Amino acid sequence: MKNRFAQIGLIITLLFSTFVNSAEIDSIDLKVTMKQMRLAYTQAMKTTSADEFNVRIDEMSKMLAVAQSYNFSPDRAEMSNQGLNKVESVLNSIQKVDVTEANLDLAKSKLEQVDSLRKEYHKKSKPSVWQLIFG
Repeated sequence: MKNRFAQIGLIITLLFSTFVNSAEIDSIDLKVTMKQMRLAYTQAMKTTSADEFNVRIDEMSKMLAVAQSYNFSPDRAEMSNQGLNKVESVLNSIQKVDVTEANLDLAKSKLEQVDSLRKEYHKKSKPSVWQLIFG
C-alpha cells in the first residue's frame, strides 16, 4: 500500500514538474524575444544609416510575429495582444514609407511610439502587491 502511494506521488510530481518547466520555457522564450526587440529598437534609434534602420525594423517585425504567437494566460491575453497589435501598426506605418537618410529622423520619431507603448503596457501588465499575495 505504501509503495502504491509512493508511485502515485512520484507520477504526480513528475507531471507537475513537466508542466511547470514547460511554462518556464515559454516565459523565457518571450523574454528573450522581447529583449531582442529592445536591442533592435536601440540599434535603429542609434543608426545614421537608413539601410541599417530598415534592417532593424524588419528584425523587430519578425520578432513581433513570434511574440504575437505566444500563448498568453487568459487574464493577460487581451491586453498583451492589444499592445502588440499597436506596435505592429507603428512598425507597418514605418515600413510603408521608403525610409531614406532624408526622412530618417522622422522615421525615428515614429519609432519612439514603440517605446511609449512598451512603457504603457509594461505598467499595465505588472501584478499588484495584492495579486502577488492572493494569486
